Amino acid sequence: MPELKKKEEPKISNKKIILTISILVIVITIILIFIKLTDKSNLSIEVYVPIPETSMDVGMVGFIEKGETMETVNPGALENPVRDLDIPIPRDIFNTSGTIIAVQANSVIIKGIGTNFDDQMKRDLVVVIDENTTVNGVRGNAEYFKQILKVGDEITIESDYNIHGKTEFLAKYVNSIKE
Repeated sequence: MPELKKKEEPKISNKKIILTISILVIVITIILIFIKLTDKSNLSIEVYVPIPETSMDVGMVGFIEKGETMETVNPGALENPVRDLDIPIPRDIFNTSGTIIAVQANSVIIKGIGTNFDDQMKRDLVVVIDENTTVNGVRGNAEYFKQILKVGDEITIESDYNIHGKTEFLAKYVNSIKE
């Protein structure tokens, strides 16, 4: 009588199983690390949030202390003043102008001409633009302001708040100066 042959099943060695599981664990670990590093929630977008303007108080930047003179604080203002030195600066200032040196997510940084400071020094000003800001006649469109406002542009800024002595403020109107 013919002998029955047992069906031969391929034998998988323990080494191959361990190697396969190890490779699988390494691949999964690499994928998880990659997902963690590229996770969208970990992205940081630089959005400037200004200090809330709750009053019409005068800022603290650019004051001339008692006993100081314009000659000691800003001698350049004697040769090229931005306003008459004999007339005191108004307590409330709502507008200024300058040249854009950077465009950010929701603000522009300008080199101010110094009209909103007692010492008349040119300073970098952070001008925040939000949905209530009108840029060249268009209100509340952040994409528009990023397309229109470019580094090097001369602009005028008007605020609802007193900007006297302040280097950062929320703009109500921003207009490019066309030459």
